[in-house]
Amino acid sequence: MKKDTLIIIGIILLGICMYGLTLRGATGNPTALEIRGKLDTQTQPFEASPERGRYVHVASLAETGNFELTKDWAEVAYPDVGISKEGKYFSFFAPGVSYYALPFYLIGSQFGLAQVATFSIESFMSIITLVFIFLIGRKIFTLPRWAAFFSVLVYGFASTSWSYAITLYQNAFTACFIVTAFYAVWRYSQNDSQYSFIYAGYVWLAYGLAITVDYPNALLFLPVMLYFAFVTFSLKKVTDGYAISLRFASIATMIVFVFITGLHLLHNEHYYGGWNKLAGTLQSYHREVPLVLPVSSTSSPQKVILGSRLVLSTATSTTGIASATPVVRVKTLSGTFKERLIFNGLYVLLLSDERGLLFFTPIYALTFLGMMYMLKRKTDNLTVVIFPIVLIFFNIFLYSSWGDPQGGWAYGPRYLIASMPWMALFVGVTIHEWRKSIFKKTFAYFLFLYSLATALLGALTTNSVPTKSEAFFLPLKKYNFFFNMDYIPSNRSGSFMYKTYFAQHIALLDYFALIYFIIAFITFITLYMRTKQSPHE
Repeated sequence: MKKDTLIIIGIILLGICMYGLTLRGATGNPTALEIRGKLDTQTQPFEASPERGRYVHVASLAETGNFELTKDWAEVAYPDVGISKEGKYFSFFAPGVSYYALPFYLIGSQFGLAQVATFSIESFMSIITLVFIFLIGRKIFTLPRWAAFFSVLVYGFASTSWSYAITLYQNAFTACFIVTAFYAVWRYSQNDSQYSFIYAGYVWLAYGLAITVDYPNALLFLPVMLYFAFVTFSLKKVTDGYAISLRFASIATMIVFVFITGLHLLHNEHYYGGWNKLAGTLQSYHREVPLVLPVSSTSSPQKVILGSRLVLSTATSTTGIASATPVVRVKTLSGTFKERLIFNGLYVLLLSDERGLLFFTPIYALTFLGMMYMLKRKTDNLTVVIFPIVLIFFNIFLYSSWGDPQGGWAYGPRYLIASMPWMALFVGVTIHEWRKSIFKKTFAYFLFLYSLATALLGALTTNSVPTKSEAFFLPLKKYNFFFNMDYIPSNRSGSFMYKTYFAQHIALLDYFALIYFIIAFITFITLYMRTKQSPHE
């Protein structure tokens, strides 16, 4: 068996082990009533609305075969819930994740593990990403095995992507679709006519599926599609000038994208009331909340502020209780990205102590050195490497102009997870260039250990971390990973394995140390204990 194949098997086993030990969850097939007030607090599987908003649709599909939410399930997903013109409830999140997780839910529900099985689809997608990081490192970036494997370790376990590989978000799907599609384009560019239709078809398939899990992926995927166009069209000089030629497979397989997108638009038409209507543009639902008003001798209308609307209600003279009607506000996609926000967004995503990439995972500082090393190489793959660089900077600037670069209550810069596989590959390039310097490798190793600690801390505790401004109103006034540290002494973890099998035997700090030591030791072996080999092994 080839060495690369053995390493890929090792990557899969390592991913199953580490993600399995940290996968968020609780036993049972939770109902709407069980989730509310019990499983929707920090360190519980439904601590934030993104998990709840996607899971409620999975449960609804499994129970009724309908994507529409009942009132009870809509209350679970609140506040990210909208109402269609027909008065039907839906979460604001793109529908793809819920549909793709449904088979996992159905299998898990047979064993009383519906929620755990549903969340495991994220780990499944992340493990696929790890495998393709290694393949891209070996075949496209021409890295030796150890450096390509180091890139896998950086993305999988020394980045905040770990926290989102064990829950129910869209980020793991996005990263997987982009990485695998890019690899498919590269294979397509090798002019292997036997599999051209398969590779081209998968690129279109991945693009269509990526949009169903997160609408901004239509933009984020563009660097991959530009690379696809680059290898599809070719300009040749002929006697009378230039001729443009194209490969038929890339055009013919567009039908795959049309089919997937057609199903997506039909879904929107059926449930949201318009083929071009997205979940995020539905009118917001506001709960009916009892309001206590001053009691007066006359029953005159009292002005009450609810949400962003001013409503009139009448207070009763006997109880002083007024009932407020749910109100809605119309949202549009216009104004989502604004150039004036870019500089603040760059600071938040890259440098800040709230969500900054380099604050949470400084090993990624080596990304930019890796880019320079690759651009200096005189290889045939140089053109291919340009597209990942474009993707990284496009991702950063896209979400820097986003109205909420913090990503709400989140752990680290989750909006940059789509770029983290590529950043990890460039880190691998840097460490390969530093292979002869013990000092530089040791420096990189300490950056890795810091990044590993913060990544594991988030994975074992919570993703629901306040922003700096919101933390001001909390008793401890903590944010970033210092907020997470308080959960370790009290043994509060989101890990299903820890809570179910280990909590009665060892402290969470010991559990943290065990996982940390395993990854740190594997990384140490990767960097320092290599046997003599040629530069590309």
